Amino acid sequence: MSSETVKNKPYLGHHKRLRERFIKSGLDGFHDYEVLELLLTFVFPNRDTKPIAKDLLAKFKTLGGVFSAEKEELQEIKGVGERTAVYLKLLNDTLGFVFEEQARNEEIQFTKTAQLFEYFKATIGNKKNEVMRTVYLDSQNRLIHAENLSEGTVAEAVAFPRKIVEGALKYRAVSVIIAHNHPGGVAEPSDNDDKITGQIKNALQTVGISLQDHLVIAGNEYFSYRQTGYLE
Repeated sequence: MSSETVKNKPYLGHHKRLRERFIKSGLDGFHDYEVLELLLTFVFPNRDTKPIAKDLLAKFKTLGGVFSAEKEELQEIKGVGERTAVYLKLLNDTLGFVFEEQARNEEIQFTKTAQLFEYFKATIGNKKNEVMRTVYLDSQNRLIHAENLSEGTVAEAVAFPRKIVEGALKYRAVSVIIAHNHPGGVAEPSDNDDKITGQIKNALQTVGISLQDHLVIAGNEYFSYRQTGYLE
């Protein structure tokens, strides 16, 4: 990169410094906008990406908010076209894909709550709406199948117990773990969450299947029904 090029396009030098920082120390010390700025340099190698990164964070508040935003919402930001929006969505979905792959390769221990949280955080933590995710396990606590039952409001999910029992029987599960997110909220269960959890637990018990845990996910925090003894 010539000095004349850097003089005319100073952001190119900044791009290079960001890459060098990452190569040396990973993302340690990076601000959220710098992480996004660096990612965007792979879409806009010859453009100043800082304004776009800051505009995205101003609208969606966090990196998770940016990655979970709908493609059409992302394209409302000046400078973000379809290609960039798809790229950002791909980054988010790739993380969930990696955790799903790890689960299928038995790299995630579903008996450990901390690993459970990381798995559910990656798969539903950034969803804009409430999502109930169900994991069906065999007798060795290995993943058989995982699915999102719905996206909307868990409070209105009166059909969840029946759907979960049907899924457990279909996949011949021995136990089930469920989780749902609280977008923009706190990791505390509502009275309705308690009610739904009890209904699902009782419905599964009628067919000899156990509910191992129900996690409520909110940002970097979680609540575990198993840890509180509610499912005993």
